[in-house]
Amino acid sequence: GWEDRRVEFKDWAQVKPTLSLQCVPLLTLPDGRTVQQADAIMRWAAKKAGLYPLDLEEALFVDEMSSTVFEALSKAPRPSSVVSKEMLPGLWTEFMKGSMAMYFDYIQLRMVGPFFRGADLTAADLALFMLVNYFVNGEVSFVPTSYIDGWPGIMTHFAAVKAHPIVEAYDAAYAGVSDAIADVKEFEKLDTSAIDKEIAQRSAPATA
Repeated sequence: GWEDRRVEFKDWAQVKPTLSLQCVPLLTLPDGRTVQQADAIMRWAAKKAGLYPLDLEEALFVDEMSSTVFEALSKAPRPSSVVSKEMLPGLWTEFMKGSMAMYFDYIQLRMVGPFFRGADLTAADLALFMLVNYFVNGEVSFVPTSYIDGWPGIMTHFAAVKAHPIVEAYDAAYAGVSDAIADVKEFEKLDTSAIDKEIAQRSAPATA
């Protein structure tokens, strides 16, 4: 197994300056070495678990889909020093009608079924499962949980991944780890410009 340590939003201003890239996730290997970048960590874990193809062309398709999911996540609206909480509902509406719909159209088109590349579960399937789970669970206040119903192929894929023995085993082993939905919704209300200023102050070098 592994130990999942999560940073609460109230502690982020203090934790962020201690991280080399000032972001999470951070993987600590058994020998103490650390690794950042979610896609690199995901690919490493997938290879160890047998969820990454050995065939180079199959691996290319898995990488493409994983990168598409991460790109969609990176472009989603979020509070920042230039995006206020009042702007979020409108930005999310625009994003879901435009960019996000484009990504889901493409993802659904690329599916072989029941998983991305056919009968075998891969890292790309788990990446998409994570993305769809955000919306199905209602983690984004501005998006109806029925939004993904517009892509029946993706919903069928979501159900297949959820029922896979590996995913069921994970859910059983880490049943106590919540999706932190309440925390995500609380983040939507934060004045992140104030957090950014606090982080900047903590990171600034001391002056004589």
